[in-house]
Amino acid sequence: MSAFPEHFLWGGATAAVQIEGGWQEGGKGLSIADIQVCYRRETKEGNTNYTRQLLNERMADVMGKSPQNIYPKHQAVDFYHRYKEYIGLMAEAGFKAFRMSISWARIFPNGDDEMPNEEGLKFYDDVFDELHKHGIEPIVTLTHYDMPLGIVANYQGWYGRKTIELYHRFASACLKRYKDKVRYWIVINQVNLIFGESFNSLGMVMDEYEDFTAAKYQAVHNEFVASAQIVRTARGIDPKLKIGMMLADQMTYALTGDPENVAKAVQANRMKDYFYSDVQLRGRYPGYALKYFRDNGIEIRMEPGDEELIAGYTMDFLAVAYYYSHCVDENGSRVSNPYTKATQWGWTIDPKGLYNAMAQYWDRYQVPMMIAENGIGVEETIGEDGCIHDDYRIDYQKRHIQELRRLMEEGTDIFAYTMWAPFDIVSGNSCEMEKRYGLIYVDYDNEGKGSGRCVLKDSYYWYKKVIETNGEIL
Repeated sequence: MSAFPEHFLWGGATAAVQIEGGWQEGGKGLSIADIQVCYRRETKEGNTNYTRQLLNERMADVMGKSPQNIYPKHQAVDFYHRYKEYIGLMAEAGFKAFRMSISWARIFPNGDDEMPNEEGLKFYDDVFDELHKHGIEPIVTLTHYDMPLGIVANYQGWYGRKTIELYHRFASACLKRYKDKVRYWIVINQVNLIFGESFNSLGMVMDEYEDFTAAKYQAVHNEFVASAQIVRTARGIDPKLKIGMMLADQMTYALTGDPENVAKAVQANRMKDYFYSDVQLRGRYPGYALKYFRDNGIEIRMEPGDEELIAGYTMDFLAVAYYYSHCVDENGSRVSNPYTKATQWGWTIDPKGLYNAMAQYWDRYQVPMMIAENGIGVEETIGEDGCIHDDYRIDYQKRHIQELRRLMEEGTDIFAYTMWAPFDIVSGNSCEMEKRYGLIYVDYDNEGKGSGRCVLKDSYYWYKKVIETNGEIL
């Protein structure tokens, strides 16, 4: 008897900004992603934080006749035009689910438009129809690092209270349009990444705040309110719709058994992960977070009704992106874990961490969960035999799925595993194409050059067998 239920959703995950391209087609407006350059061409500090000057420079460069920078997400892997090809390859591998996102700027080009862009809505109708034709369940993230630049420039991103209204307008339009095509919705991608993915996540310009950290927590509060509003709206549209929150898991271990060291790890796990899920799944700000805010001079401004809304409309499920774990010493400083190895990008390889993290989420919340992302980025080239023999990816995914199976055997309610990614895509923050995660090689480089040809890696055939056997043959 399989550890996985008959209708377990095996699949893959992507984001619109990393696959679609078509950045000026179909009525789409400018988004955060459209001004991001590849790290390897970056002379400043990358795409994590933006000053007003840098924002203006990038917007001018992007819209100029001869841009000085290369913007990989403008083309990405051309899913906008080639979606049938990519979906067909996923279908051949037996995919049961495809986690994707809707580009906010494709639906509301300026962010504050009164009416949605019909051409953008039609595009996703076509994508969902194609997925359903192949028996693939769409799991849709409403916003995945794609805030319209108009909201950044005019409304202070998620820090501005007006953004709650603008987001609700966008999300409501999607829920109403696709209620019969999409059952599972993730409200905000990786809501807890307000530091490592600061600009992507919140759309805030860092030099406009006296205390940028405090401002970020205010922005997160606005996201909590917006998320609860969406749950309320979805229940009015169709009670069968499932609305989830998403964390980027940042599992943190103590380096030693010193109780002080263990306490530092507890504190890290609370404020990096559990704070966000405690609010969105339990419906209230936890005491440890309130103390953290008091100790650090952070005041969260709440409007009348915010607390009641958050308490009354909690999320239906928890989606988790798991890639690696962390380790801290007795001072709370991040240190390398002597028991783990790392990828060439320095990401710890820790399959057991998936078990450790998900088991604790289950014990804490007892809500349905999914693995929304899990994968390994590697530089790869096609071999002389025309193939890519990615045993390292098979080993990575296999060991993580083994831990997933252990969780399932214990009765943990996990309904989907969508690995990152079904095909090579542009990296989210660094914008590298050559940091490859896919089961399918896509022949583009960091500058968008190449044939775009798809080559099935060994891991593609391995994952196909995993799906065929419902996780029994790894």
